Order: sequence, then structure tokens, then C-alpha cells
Amino acid sequence: MRISTSSIYTQGGSQISYLQNQVSTTQQEISSGQAYLNPAGNPVNASQALVVSQQQAANTQYGSNRQAAETSLNMAGSALSSMTTLLQSVNSLVVSAGNPGLNAADRSNIATQIKNDYNSLLSLANSTDGNGNYLFGGYQNASPPFVSATDASGNPVVQYTGDQGQIMAQVGPNQQVAVSVSGQAMLQSAGTDIFSTLNNLTSLLNNNTLTPAQITAGLSTASNGIQQTLNRVVQTSATVGSTLSQLSQLDSAGSSLDLQYSQSLSTLQNLDYAKAITQLSEQTTTLQAAQQSFVKIANLSLFNYIN
Repeated sequence: MRISTSSIYTQGGSQISYLQNQVSTTQQEISSGQAYLNPAGNPVNASQALVVSQQQAANTQYGSNRQAAETSLNMAGSALSSMTTLLQSVNSLVVSAGNPGLNAADRSNIATQIKNDYNSLLSLANSTDGNGNYLFGGYQNASPPFVSATDASGNPVVQYTGDQGQIMAQVGPNQQVAVSVSGQAMLQSAGTDIFSTLNNLTSLLNNNTLTPAQITAGLSTASNGIQQTLNRVVQTSATVGSTLSQLSQLDSAGSSLDLQYSQSLSTLQNLDYAKAITQLSEQTTTLQAAQQSFVKIANLSLFNYIN
């Protein structure tokens, strides 16, 4: 069987071109540090790497959601802690106001302190997360949930303009947590409105026409209302603390997952330099041998010059 000169050129040129491409590809992989330059270089690993990358991106988003949730809940926790301290202080003032040795001026001074605490409590009830979102209004977090107003008789009241909804955050593949609290459930429920209680208490202490028995009864009613509200605030604070603990555990798990994803991607995408350099050496040797063989077979002056 005779092999034409044209066939020798075609086959030899194709073989050398193929080997040159191999050398070039390996050189680019070494330069980039990537095990393959495009998905076609390793379809199986590329497909697996895409899945892992998507999982890592989702894990990163969950981490961002947790961070936002933790910020809001920490702000809520701080406000609830201040509410707790304030209500405990008011309860102490109620006890002090029950001292039979106090005169009208003494009780009036206590009333002034309670009025200040009332204003502070209203401010705490309208706390925000630092981004202008109100913490205790449920879904209605764009405006203050507690608004000062007057009733039909002209008496001061506080109206709740929020709702009972709970804003949820997706903090894991199958986990959501509430990042908002209904202030009404804490401060104006179960027949107890803490703002009305404090207003009535102030009026009681400023009323100089009441008998000691009437003052004692009024103080008892106020103390009960304050204690009920305090219990709800403490319970809400405990719930917030529990949620923050859960988020902390999810953060640790998320960090571990991110490390696993990074390691998987490294295995699937990163180049084994020792293996690649050995492969480049073998490919270069094979290319040189092919070029030399082609020169001998075709007896081409150009390859003679190269050689």
C-alpha cells in the first residue's frame, strides 16, 4: 500500500497540531491554576462544581439573612431589656407611693417620675432596627406602632397602629425565624394596657381628694397591671434570646458548610500542579518526538531547520 506525500503532510500536521494544543492547554491550566479551562474540559467535574457553587451561594444568602435577623433581634432584645428595667423601677415607685407617711407633694413627685417613665416606655415601644423599621409593629414596620392620642373625653391614650403579624426570615434550607414582635401582645393585651395603667396611676397620685383606702386600692390595681405587663415583656425577651441562640448555632453550622463547599470546589476545580507539570513534560517530549519523526519521514527542509 502506497502512502501519498499529501497524506503524510495531512496526518503528520494533524498529529503535531493536536499535540501542540495539548501542550498549550496544559500551560494555560498551570498559569490559571484551574484543572480545566471550560466545562468541556471536564464535563463531570464542571457539572458537580456548578451544583456545589449554587449550594454555597444559597448558604451564603442564608448567612446574610441570619446576620440581618440577628441585628433586628439584638435591637429588640436591647429595647426589651430596657423595658424590663423601666417596669421594675415603676413597680418600686408604686411600692414607695404606698408609704402612709407620704404627703401630697411626695406623691406628686412620684407621679412626675412615673410620667417620665411613661414617655420612656412609649419611646422604647417605638424602637427601630437602625434602618427605620419599627421592631414592635408586626408587618406594619414603616411607621410608629404606638401613637399618642386622646379619647372622647379628652383623656390621653395610646393607640396601636401595627398588627399581629410576624416577619419571618429564611435562615436555613428548612428554617425560618420571627424577626418582629407584636408590641400590642406585650403592652396592650389580656385586659391590661400599660399606658392606661400608668396614666391612671399618675392621676391617682396627683389626686389629693382620695382617702388612704382609695389610694391603696388604686396602687394595688396599678401594681397588678404593671406586673402582668412585666411578665409578658420578660417572656418575649426570653423568646428573642432563644431565637438568637438558635441563629448562633446556625451560623456555626453555616460556616462549617461553607468550608466544606470550598474544599469540594477546590477538589473539583483546582489544578494538581505536580501532576500537571509531569503531564506537561510528557506532552512536550511527545511533541518533540513527533516533530522529529515527521522531519525524518517527510524529509522537509523546514523541519530540518527547526531540528
